[in-house]
Amino acid sequence: MPKKLFRYLILFIMLMVVGFGFGYFKTFISLREHHIDINRSENIDNRDVSNIQEIKLKPGAKMIYITLYSGCGHETRQERPLDDRFSGFTKQQLEKEMGEWKVESFTPDEVILKKQVNGICDEHYYIGLNDGYVTLFRGLPGAQSEVVEKTDILAEILREEDRAMLEKGIVINSREEFLKIREGLTN
Repeated sequence: MPKKLFRYLILFIMLMVVGFGFGYFKTFISLREHHIDINRSENIDNRDVSNIQEIKLKPGAKMIYITLYSGCGHETRQERPLDDRFSGFTKQQLEKEMGEWKVESFTPDEVILKKQVNGICDEHYYIGLNDGYVTLFRGLPGAQSEVVEKTDILAEILREEDRAMLEKGIVINSREEFLKIREGLTN
């Protein structure tokens, strides 16, 4: 029995050596082939890329205009359907055509355009005094602003505290807020 056990042990060891040798050889060959493939694919200088089509805008695509206002820090966003004259444009063609707008994102179905504006957005109002009357302005106190509505409320009939606040300017968020304050000033 010990001679048979010794033979089986030798046979088992030989099978293990042959198995490991085969596995090592197969792994070595596959790694070498993979290394050759990587070297071939990294050399794209020799590839012909002239047949690759550029991405173009589809009819019906969406254009998103984002305006950043440096004066107030706000951002406005407007979505519009693609103007027919831009249909079929590439990113480069659109950038040439849009001037101050920068293409932020470009897909066949959607374009995001951004621009920065020095100034403030149209969402800012304040109440102040103009030519002795209570007035609604678009803008911010102390900055360039435009008169939206001049009331018939004389500044000289207001309480002194109200007049002092109006001289500095009362910042509001909407015309509705203006109407409430205007009503409070007349009472």
